[in-house]
Amino acid sequence: MLWILPNHGGSGLALPQNLLAWSILALIALWCAVTAQHRQTIYPPGNLWIVIGAALWSLPILWSPSPAWQWNALPKVLALWGLVAVWLILLKSTTCPLIKRQWLLILVIATVLQVIYGAGQLSDIASLPKGRPYGSFQQINVYASFLATGLLCALWLFTLSRRKLALILSAVALVITPAMLVLVQSRTGYLGAIIGSAIMLLERRQHRRPALVLLMTGTLAGLCLLYFGPKYFPGMIPTLVQSEGSTVQRWYMLRLTWQLICEHPLLGNGYGSFEVLLGQLSQQIPPGIESTTIQYPHNEFLYTWMEGGIVAVAGLLLMVAGVCIRLWGKGGRRWTGLALLLPIAIHMNLEYPLYQSVTHGITLVMLLTITGPAARVQQTAKSSGTLFRISVGVVASAVLVFMLSGAVSEVQLTRIEQQGLMPLAQDDTVSLVNPWSQHDRLDFDKHVALLVRFNRTQNAALLAQYRSWAEGYLQVHNNPDVYNSLMMIYHAWGLSTAQELCLKAKAMWPADLRFQCT
Repeated sequence: MLWILPNHGGSGLALPQNLLAWSILALIALWCAVTAQHRQTIYPPGNLWIVIGAALWSLPILWSPSPAWQWNALPKVLALWGLVAVWLILLKSTTCPLIKRQWLLILVIATVLQVIYGAGQLSDIASLPKGRPYGSFQQINVYASFLATGLLCALWLFTLSRRKLALILSAVALVITPAMLVLVQSRTGYLGAIIGSAIMLLERRQHRRPALVLLMTGTLAGLCLLYFGPKYFPGMIPTLVQSEGSTVQRWYMLRLTWQLICEHPLLGNGYGSFEVLLGQLSQQIPPGIESTTIQYPHNEFLYTWMEGGIVAVAGLLLMVAGVCIRLWGKGGRRWTGLALLLPIAIHMNLEYPLYQSVTHGITLVMLLTITGPAARVQQTAKSSGTLFRISVGVVASAVLVFMLSGAVSEVQLTRIEQQGLMPLAQDDTVSLVNPWSQHDRLDFDKHVALLVRFNRTQNAALLAQYRSWAEGYLQVHNNPDVYNSLMMIYHAWGLSTAQELCLKAKAMWPADLRFQCT
């Protein structure tokens, strides 16, 4: 029985970069706990709206109809509250304007480093996925939206700072970042950078003309490389991308998502249900999902509505309203703040950056802190201040240990997968340092290893064990390999359900030659 090992690079804690990013967030919270003074924090208007909105957005997980769906949705709910908690801690701990400006400089430096990393990838363009650089991210549009955000940070810093070093660094970023954005050819990145830059230039008057010259210089350099580079630098410059196919597929996803919304517009279909329900609907409406699976409709608003209904939508709108109140309240950055947040906001409604990149989550938290009014503080009783520091310190330390051990576990599991799951096939008691950090991925691999072991032992009990797991797995996820293996088991046992399963798989993946339902 053949099995093609999947690439688990998708999102969440399966990505080592996300584990490290959560570790950084835990370190930030831990630093704030250690350095916090005994003082009471009075948060500015808008913050309460965001917290209430997050609570409403989270509530639908309680009445999601399937425990398996609830488990599937739990990571995104915990992630949201992790980001909210770090943001509130930062507001309490960083009230100095100088610190906020230093954060802005850090984001610009990070952007420059990502551009340099992407430029290094151009030396071997043929080995890159889709033939375009992606920096340290595993997805091109995620890379582009980060560059667009960094570009706007550099633009603001250029019009804001009087320090020579900051001016030089931001000027360099204003040239090389748009050049790389052009080469990456991400429509999501283009939208965020163009609209955000237009707003920023209209709002900021200081150094406006030289900033525009720098932006145009970088853009023209990128265009020249894109159109003439392949001739003079063969194998080092991406070719022009044709995006018609992805556009058609996205419209198809949105159309199916809207149909699912219309079925349960008030209560939603249930948190954690999107992947499997979209797969089921695609069996009825051609051309099928084509890719291995679709876990997200590439639109945060529709995703929230489809799964959580009106309650979740109300929570999302309250969070957006809270951000606007912060931006336009006393001490808010108004249009400048909106421009800085736009690339990630646009990306959230065209892709799913926060699920693939916790680095984007860190960036969003930093920008919300930088662009809004600072919290007011006043001295408080020593006991209450100590309790806050101990509580934050304990939670942050626990998260730090969990994520760092999770990073080790991710490396361990990757090595096992690179060996064709043979260690798991030979001994299913193989343990990771932190198996809970890779729970779903490890569970998947352990059951695939049953098939590997069956190929060696021909023990039918292994197939029964795999069948039981696979039938539950397909109630939450879509995977053509799981469908194929389960179908082969049904065939081997002479079950009539094999034909029904084949027809379902054929409707979802019409180009997959394994599903010839005769």
